[in-house]
Amino acid sequence: MTAERLEGHLVRDPRTLHTDIEVQLDQAAEEVSRRLGGKIDYQVVRVAVSEAYQRLADKAKFHNFLPILAARSAQRSLHVT
Repeated sequence: MTAERLEGHLVRDPRTLHTDIEVQLDQAAEEVSRRLGGKIDYQVVRVAVSEAYQRLADKAKFHNFLPILAARSAQRSLHVT
Protein backbone atom coordinates (compact mmCIF):
# COMPACT_ATOMS: atom_id res chain seq x y z
CA MET A 1 0.00 0.00 0.00
CA THR A 2 1.34 3.40 -0.96
CA ALA A 3 0.55 6.11 1.52
CA GLU A 4 1.86 9.50 2.54
CA ARG A 5 1.24 11.95 5.32
CA LEU A 6 -0.73 15.07 4.59
CA GLU A 7 -1.20 17.50 7.46
CA GLY A 8 -0.70 14.66 9.94
CA HIS A 9 -3.15 12.28 8.24
CA LEU A 10 -2.26 9.08 6.44
CA VAL A 11 -3.51 9.38 2.84
CA ARG A 12 -3.64 6.35 0.53
CA ASP A 13 -2.83 6.61 -3.12
CA PRO A 14 -6.15 5.95 -4.92
CA ARG A 15 -4.26 4.31 -7.82
CA THR A 16 -3.34 1.42 -5.51
CA LEU A 17 -6.83 0.77 -4.11
CA HIS A 18 -7.80 -1.74 -6.82
CA THR A 19 -4.54 -3.62 -6.31
CA ASP A 20 -5.09 -3.66 -2.55
CA ILE A 21 -8.58 -5.12 -3.02
CA GLU A 22 -7.27 -7.84 -5.34
CA VAL A 23 -4.69 -8.85 -2.73
CA GLN A 24 -7.39 -8.92 -0.05
CA LEU A 25 -9.63 -11.04 -2.28
CA ASP A 26 -6.74 -13.45 -2.94
CA GLN A 27 -6.20 -13.79 0.81
CA ALA A 28 -9.92 -14.25 1.41
CA ALA A 29 -10.07 -16.98 -1.25
CA GLU A 30 -7.09 -18.75 0.29
CA GLU A 31 -8.81 -18.71 3.67
CA VAL A 32 -12.09 -20.02 2.25
CA SER A 33 -10.23 -22.74 0.38
CA ARG A 34 -8.47 -23.74 3.61
CA ARG A 35 -11.75 -23.80 5.54
CA LEU A 36 -13.31 -26.01 2.88
CA GLY A 37 -10.44 -28.43 3.30
CA GLY A 38 -9.18 -27.98 -0.25
CA LYS A 39 -12.19 -29.91 -1.58
CA ILE A 40 -12.90 -27.20 -4.14
CA ASP A 41 -10.34 -25.91 -6.64
CA TYR A 42 -8.80 -22.59 -5.60
CA GLN A 43 -9.78 -20.90 -8.88
CA VAL A 44 -13.43 -21.81 -8.31
CA VAL A 45 -13.21 -20.34 -4.80
CA ARG A 46 -11.49 -17.19 -6.10
CA VAL A 47 -14.22 -16.62 -8.69
CA ALA A 48 -16.92 -17.13 -6.04
CA VAL A 49 -15.22 -14.61 -3.75
CA SER A 50 -14.85 -12.09 -6.59
CA GLU A 51 -18.49 -12.46 -7.62
CA ALA A 52 -19.68 -12.09 -4.04
CA TYR A 53 -17.51 -9.01 -3.62
CA GLN A 54 -18.93 -7.45 -6.79
CA ARG A 55 -22.53 -8.11 -5.66
CA LEU A 56 -21.83 -6.50 -2.30
CA ALA A 57 -19.79 -3.61 -3.70
CA ASP A 58 -22.58 -2.62 -6.08
CA LYS A 59 -24.83 -1.81 -3.11
CA ALA A 60 -22.35 -0.86 -0.37
CA LYS A 61 -21.75 2.66 0.85
CA PHE A 62 -18.68 1.58 2.81
CA HIS A 63 -16.28 -0.97 1.40
CA ASN A 64 -14.00 -1.56 4.40
CA PHE A 65 -15.21 -5.05 5.30
CA LEU A 66 -16.39 -6.25 1.90
CA PRO A 67 -13.55 -8.75 1.32
CA ILE A 68 -14.43 -10.47 4.62
CA LEU A 69 -18.14 -10.44 3.87
CA ALA A 70 -17.49 -11.70 0.34
CA ALA A 71 -15.43 -14.57 1.74
CA ARG A 72 -18.24 -15.55 4.10
CA SER A 73 -20.81 -15.36 1.33
CA ALA A 74 -18.65 -17.43 -1.03
CA GLN A 75 -18.00 -20.01 1.68
CA ARG A 76 -21.72 -20.41 2.32
CA SER A 77 -22.44 -20.82 -1.38
CA LEU A 78 -19.62 -23.35 -1.84
CA HIS A 79 -20.11 -25.27 1.39
CA VAL A 80 -19.31 -28.93 0.93
CA THR A 81 -21.08 -31.50 3.07
